[in-house]
Amino acid sequence: MLKSRHFTPCRDANGPTPRRALPREQGRSAVRDGECALLSNASGRIRHVFMVATRRLPGFEQGMLERLLRLAGTFQHISLAVHEADDAEFRNLVDGLGLAANVNVIAAPNGAALWPWPQDRVTVIRGGDGSTTVLGSDDPDDYTAYAAGRACGMDGAVALGSPQPGGNILVDGKTCFVGADLCVPAIDTGRLIEVIACAPLARRGPVRFEMVPGDHSWRQDIDRSIAAEGSRQPIFHIDMFMTLAGATPEGTPRILLGDPVWASELIGLPLPEGFPVKAFEQIEFGLRLRGYEVHRNPLPFVYFDDPEAKLREWFYASANNCWVECMEPASGCRVFLPEYGFGPWPELKATDDANAAVWEGLGFEVVRGGDFLPLADQLGSLNCVSRILDRA
Repeated sequence: MLKSRHFTPCRDANGPTPRRALPREQGRSAVRDGECALLSNASGRIRHVFMVATRRLPGFEQGMLERLLRLAGTFQHISLAVHEADDAEFRNLVDGLGLAANVNVIAAPNGAALWPWPQDRVTVIRGGDGSTTVLGSDDPDDYTAYAAGRACGMDGAVALGSPQPGGNILVDGKTCFVGADLCVPAIDTGRLIEVIACAPLARRGPVRFEMVPGDHSWRQDIDRSIAAEGSRQPIFHIDMFMTLAGATPEGTPRILLGDPVWASELIGLPLPEGFPVKAFEQIEFGLRLRGYEVHRNPLPFVYFDDPEAKLREWFYASANNCWVECMEPASGCRVFLPEYGFGPWPELKATDDANAAVWEGLGFEVVRGGDFLPLADQLGSLNCVSRILDRA
């Protein structure tokens, strides 16, 4: 069935390209020397979130920015990076929303680059002396991490000689989970490093398929989320298919792992030929073998069609890419979930409801975020489009 986008796609030359991280060279470190620790992805109330306000944000014309701000409105602080020319407009937008959060608008020079996916461009580390350092790109025109540094009360960010780890790292408690494609030897000096990996995968690019019997004029791309030929993870960032959800009463770390097969059954859409089902099975087996408690949650694999280009582009509508707050006592736990049952995909309401039920079954209060299909179409979602700077 033809599924067309219900939002304005980013197709102009200045718009963001779909996110895809390439594997790194072995041995290149993404952090500074000495003792350092990354902020937890799950433990504690979120106090401060950083985002970028730009018209390049996928779905901007359909209210994506307002949706994000309202979702973060219960946090203590929101820092919003904007271009100087848009400063007044975005301040008025924020004032009109009447958010409870303290919103700090940080103006960047008009010629500077502000990347709408700050998870890819900003890393926050804590030193052994309690200091905070914001790590960013070595591109002198990229202002994203510099703005995040200012949001943390610093003069800017420390430039790196390598790309950011982004969502290919998840940390909580005593463990740091790292996607196998990252290949970084020193991420977090105070935690156990666990590598998330599957057998090497192929990346084929668009291939011909029959939209209707006998018509081979269409192509489809089912491998957009695989970083490169030989990648050892089914999606280029692990936060798109894996979520840390605290621990059991006995102290066993608890992980939610996306399940495309379950989602396929719920929405009645078969997975396309060549889909890497075994990759998810291998990752689940490895986690259980190491003693983690694994819960599966629906991870839909769906598509949008471009009739003009005769191209079907597949993507994950990920609820794993969310904001999590694990608290003690457990009755205070919350999760903020992106949703996808909108526009041409009403079928995804079933997976939205099932994902909410999984978290509620674990004792979490669920805050539902509304339509995140514009971000999923560009291979990201809620966590990708933000960077948590502080937790209580």
